[in-house]
Amino acid sequence: MDDYTLLRITQWRKRLERNGWTGIKRATPPHSSLIEYHIIWRGHLVSGRIRLSDHSSQDVWQPGTTMNMLLRGTDVTDGAWRVAKDQNRRPGQVHRRLPM
Repeated sequence: MDDYTLLRITQWRKRLERNGWTGIKRATPPHSSLIEYHIIWRGHLVSGRIRLSDHSSQDVWQPGTTMNMLLRGTDVTDGAWRVAKDQNRRPGQVHRRLPM
């Protein structure tokens, strides 16, 4: 990625942090709560909800899994997470090309 794109990604993450999100490089998400996340991974925006305790710890070592992206940061450019306001929402994930 070029410098301009990286700058835009950093500004995007900082906007999320000003709105109560936590940068993925600043803190580890809680395992027992449903979290919402946005991650820039391999040129895609990956967004979704997950409860980390519902997944195998082996997923941490598999590149491309949500556990790997959130906890190890393999191929992750940047991202943010927050504890979901509604803990009963359905977990899931969406991949989109970077809009930048």
